[in-house]
Amino acid sequence: MRKATVEFVPYIGIKEIYGNFFEMIEYMELLQMLRVDFDRGIKIGIGRYRLKEGCALEDLHLPMGSEILEVLNVNGNDYICLVRGAVSDEYRPMMKEFDLELVWDLPTYVTPDKMVCSVIGDQPNLKRFFEKVKLLGEIKSISCQRAGYQSYNALSCITQRQRDVLIEAKKSGYYDYPRQINADQLAQRLGIGKSATIEHLRKAEGRLISHVLSGY
Repeated sequence: MRKATVEFVPYIGIKEIYGNFFEMIEYMELLQMLRVDFDRGIKIGIGRYRLKEGCALEDLHLPMGSEILEVLNVNGNDYICLVRGAVSDEYRPMMKEFDLELVWDLPTYVTPDKMVCSVIGDQPNLKRFFEKVKLLGEIKSISCQRAGYQSYNALSCITQRQRDVLIEAKKSGYYDYPRQINADQLAQRLGIGKSATIEHLRKAEGRLISHVLSGY
């Protein structure tokens, strides 16, 4: 079994289905998929929504009949929500295209510029999955690795703030070579000082390395 993470840019037609979703969010991340029923067109999960400044959660249009069942936590513009997706008859055939023998995994997230999804499966089903993703958008990258069934995400070993800073650094190209953004620019995006940004990154990196290399 292999785990595949696919990054793709959705086609304009797919974005239109999402309504104002891409215009209002900075970031949407799946934290846990609780249920997927392709026959009934139902998905239930826990998601984290980071809205753009000035946007309200009640104005966010969730795609294809999805609805927020409960807001579990609020921190500024960040909302952690229990979400139910009930796909209408119009879009159910599209959802059925992804009814493969796969386990939906993390990271799975959406930004205004791209969508990233992760699945676990055997080679034939992963190959079919890649072909289905091509119907939704232009694939930018695919990474595959041996599936590791861990009881928790490796990011659980760092604090929420460290996690936010680390993810923003990764998204912004701080870890690219050559770097697409420096520490000063990253700090400006985060709205905190440069020294605090570097401190969060170093602590997060140290904890992650200790976690991954535990026992060595």
